[in-house]
Amino acid sequence: MPFKTPGKTSEYIRSLLQEVPVSETEQRILDYADREIIAVLLPETVAFLRQAVMLANPKRILEIGTGVGYSGIVMLQEAPNATLYTVEMDEARLEVAKRNFAEAGVLSRTVCYAGDCSEIIPNLTGQFDFIFLDGPKAQYCEYLPFLSRILSAGGILFCDNVLYEGMVSGEREIKNHKGGLVKKLDLFLHKLMADRTLCSSVLPVGDGVSFSIKTKEANGTKKI
Repeated sequence: MPFKTPGKTSEYIRSLLQEVPVSETEQRILDYADREIIAVLLPETVAFLRQAVMLANPKRILEIGTGVGYSGIVMLQEAPNATLYTVEMDEARLEVAKRNFAEAGVLSRTVCYAGDCSEIIPNLTGQFDFIFLDGPKAQYCEYLPFLSRILSAGGILFCDNVLYEGMVSGEREIKNHKGGLVKKLDLFLHKLMADRTLCSSVLPVGDGVSFSIKTKEANGTKKI
């Protein structure tokens, strides 16, 4: 569900993506999100996320921000051998996601955490091959060192909404009540790009995504 009226390029890309079939479960989730005014991934972001997961072929996926389960289902469809560990603060929304996971046939491959991401993320253990960050935008910078630590060598960190309606890049004027959030996202992107253990790009896909590959472990051994 877009935050702003798309430009001609986005409209054209979305018209092309309409040719890509979606499952009945996915369409039902999209219709539900539209009725309930719940934000889900933009079509061009979904297409890029599918490709990223397909190429990574992860075994362990971490998702920050379950929502109603749409993005989790998308990732698990492209990674048939993966387990999804997903974190959501809104328990009612997480219950909706679980029902959607079950309908999509992937519930047995999900581990759901209900609670504050800021409390859960620092306590996660093990390594993850793919991390999808789509939780509270103001906390992206806070989460980064923890996510970098648990991202496996060669793993991918995929973050959504990093340009936030074009306000972070200056394409659109910053709304009065969004100034603090925009500053935090800008700081996050600067820290992300400065992290030498990550090879990162920022792309104007959807609402802006960052795409990072873990290049080194703490001992400095190059793994890609």
